[in-house]
Amino acid sequence: MSSKFASMSPGRPSVTNAAKAKLMESLKDEEPKEVTRRVNFEVPKSKHAKLKVNAARNGQSIKEFLTAYIDTLPDE
Repeated sequence: MSSKFASMSPGRPSVTNAAKAKLMESLKDEEPKEVTRRVNFEVPKSKHAKLKVNAARNGQSIKEFLTAYIDTLPDE
């Protein structure tokens, strides 16, 4: 008994080298990104809630909210 799927194999379709090179080129960043550093600290639950509410009121995530705040600090 032969199935119509007998000749199919699992996996992704093959991508030619030219197509792969074109894809990789399109994924490159236009400008080099600035090196990042992770900031991780603990706050009391009540302060986290206050932070989250204020970020949400501005339509931002906590990360976006804090990053925007950092941008308002004077350069030294």
